[in-house]
Amino acid sequence: MSSDPNANPPTFNSTAPPPPPPAHTDQPDWSAYTRIAMIAAIGGLAIYLIAGLANVSSAHDQHAAKTRFGVAYLSGFIYWFSLPLGAMALLMIRYVAKTSWGLLLCRPLEAATRTLPLFVVLFLPLAVLVVSKDLSPYWWSAPEHAEVTEVKVDPNAPPEDKRTQTIKAGLVMKRMMIEERKKEDQEARDEGTFGFLSPAGFIVVGVVLFGIWGTMIYFLNKWGKEASDATDRTVIDRNLEKLQNISGPGLIVFAITITAAATQWVMSLEPGWASTMFPVIFTINQFLTCFAFCLALFLLLASRPPFAGHMRPKFQLDMGTLMLAFTLFWSYTSFSQYMLVWIGNLPEEIPFYLKRSNYDGGMSGWWYVSAALIALHFALPFLLLLFRDVKLHPVRLRWVATYLLVICAVDVVWWIAPSATPHGNFPSWLMDVGAIIGVGGVWGLYFVWQLKQRPLFPDNQAFLLPEGHHEHH
Repeated sequence: MSSDPNANPPTFNSTAPPPPPPAHTDQPDWSAYTRIAMIAAIGGLAIYLIAGLANVSSAHDQHAAKTRFGVAYLSGFIYWFSLPLGAMALLMIRYVAKTSWGLLLCRPLEAATRTLPLFVVLFLPLAVLVVSKDLSPYWWSAPEHAEVTEVKVDPNAPPEDKRTQTIKAGLVMKRMMIEERKKEDQEARDEGTFGFLSPAGFIVVGVVLFGIWGTMIYFLNKWGKEASDATDRTVIDRNLEKLQNISGPGLIVFAITITAAATQWVMSLEPGWASTMFPVIFTINQFLTCFAFCLALFLLLASRPPFAGHMRPKFQLDMGTLMLAFTLFWSYTSFSQYMLVWIGNLPEEIPFYLKRSNYDGGMSGWWYVSAALIALHFALPFLLLLFRDVKLHPVRLRWVATYLLVICAVDVVWWIAPSATPHGNFPSWLMDVGAIIGVGGVWGLYFVWQLKQRPLFPDNQAFLLPEGHHEHH
């Protein structure tokens, strides 16, 4: 054996080492999406914080400006909260109705439900804001700071004009409700009790709701994984039966709990605002947001394994049709709510729409958003999704789904942002944009991590897919 170190020089491979394999063989490379989510998280939160600080520093009313900062965070939280809760409900619908789209979208839906722990963490800043009162977006947590936006009334209108009288009566009623709330709040503090709309009630209701949702999501994922990992048809059927049995009652529990969340987290932003239709609108927005996201993701991967061997044009047509149905249902419920408020013409209800119209005390920009939602949230997607060529074309349908994601975010901001009076010289809408992008980036990182934990498609359940038929283009 030669002692010369140069006798047998080592050889080096000039190529870089291959990247580590994904957690599952059917997983694509998610690194690009992870980078996009990271950029969105950092950039969005930076925009939110910078815009918020600039708005506060230029405002003459510091409390109102700080409240607007909290309202923007609430917009980001509520919009992305649609993903885990909407996914939970869609999964239960899948097990009850035994749909083909539910099986194909099963993994993104399951991964989205498992992001609920992130929203428990994101709920903590909201709880701190509500308890601190000075930063709370809710008027009932600090009624001593609550204010009523002066609504424009036509000075040339005759005294008997019904609309003018109703507007003035609405302002008087809102002031009376705030004063009454101050008395109730003080009495509750003296007695050591709390109600549904109180800082303590906000925390208790949040703990109960997250506990209920977390329990249902745990069993949906536990039995879903057991069904996917099983090789025996009997075990698969047994777990699918358990999932079906929990999903029926689970949808009823979902309807009750989401009503409580929509009422306390969003509807209570406006003094006196009450609508039995709003929780339905809130839920449909969740369905549409979650389904559009999962469909856009699925269409990115549909031409690759493991979906390529199972995909049929009929399945894509069904998904596009369901997205159209959600869009129509959102339009129907939104119009119904407006029609009922219009017909009732009650002073305690109309300020919600006055703030979002030309008679909103100077915030006339919201009128354009209201008009845009009619045209862009209903008319445009309705026309696009009527065409089979759009629903059967993966790229076109993916763009429509992505477009609806953006419009649903605008809808959430339209619910929430006008509840706070803008103060400061800096555009307050930048806070809303930054919060939605920033929270979305954080959620995206967590979602991709969860999606990589399981195969993209449960191959052992492919027998549940109908044969479908090839559509003629």
